Amino acid sequence: MSTRDDILSLLRRDAMTIPELLERLNVTRNAVIVPLKQLEADGLVEGETQRGKGVGKPAVRYSVVSGREDITSQAYPTFAELTMQTLAEQLPRDQVSQLMRQVGEKMATHLDVNGQSSLTGRLQAATDFLDTLGAETVVDTQQGNPVVRSFSCPLGRAVRQEPCVCSVVAAFLSDVTGTTVDEQCDRGEKLFCKFVVKA
Repeated sequence: MSTRDDILSLLRRDAMTIPELLERLNVTRNAVIVPLKQLEADGLVEGETQRGKGVGKPAVRYSVVSGREDITSQAYPTFAELTMQTLAEQLPRDQVSQLMRQVGEKMATHLDVNGQSSLTGRLQAATDFLDTLGAETVVDTQQGNPVVRSFSCPLGRAVRQEPCVCSVVAAFLSDVTGTTVDEQCDRGEKLFCKFVVKA
């Protein structure tokens, strides 16, 4: 583990000052200050000034920002895969597909495209959002229609468990662009995402 990870691990347990971190980690002051400031800049930790009665600069206690405790979690791919497996075991396929479309529609509500009136602008906003999830999208055309392709499926493990997970992205793109989106993903040995936007 890096010093950054060690700091984050300690601050998950309790708020600490820099001297307390130095004592626990047994490293130089600079070895704590640099990663601590990086964690603060990334919005993962925050400092709170402690008002004391003595003279001198008041101490600052650092802690993990509420709601960011799981930022380094590796549990989500396994969680998504097992969730899809459980849904497929418990529900008929058409209900699972409907649920996936509803997830995509809800995902679209988190993207503000009110300032984008053109299809091109809305599609750009949608693909930019997907790229933040790890999609690595490219947009080309097929018979006059925009085609969104991705060679890095951000939902790959869940898709391999239940192919209808692709409809999450199809519904998301459809809601954001306001058009029909045809999912044509290739789910062979390698996953290649393809969504045709009906312009």
